[in-house]
Amino acid sequence: MTYIRIGGSSFSDEDIFAFVIIVLVIGIASWIGYFILKSKDNSKPLEKSKVKILEKPVQKGNIEWYVVEFENGERKKLRSFHADTIFIAVGDEGILEYRGITIQSFQPLTAKK
Repeated sequence: MTYIRIGGSSFSDEDIFAFVIIVLVIGIASWIGYFILKSKDNSKPLEKSKVKILEKPVQKGNIEWYVVEFENGERKKLRSFHADTIFIAVGDEGILEYRGITIQSFQPLTAKK
């Protein structure tokens, strides 16, 4: 049996193997959870509305959240899994396509001259 000493503690091969297995299980569960979360809204209908982006409160990795205001005054918190391809800034106005709470696309309105 091999022991590794780190800062006064010793770990056996079995301890290291158990730690690696636990990290792998957590990683796989996180990956599965991410894809379940991402595909959860796919069964909902695609909606299209004119909106104004009011706030960008939270960023977690590649997921960005936005508070949007619709033409009728309703506000919703929506997420985007495409932070690297859908560029949205606070104050933008445009046409937003979304399913459930997931943004599918955003086309900013062109400025009138």
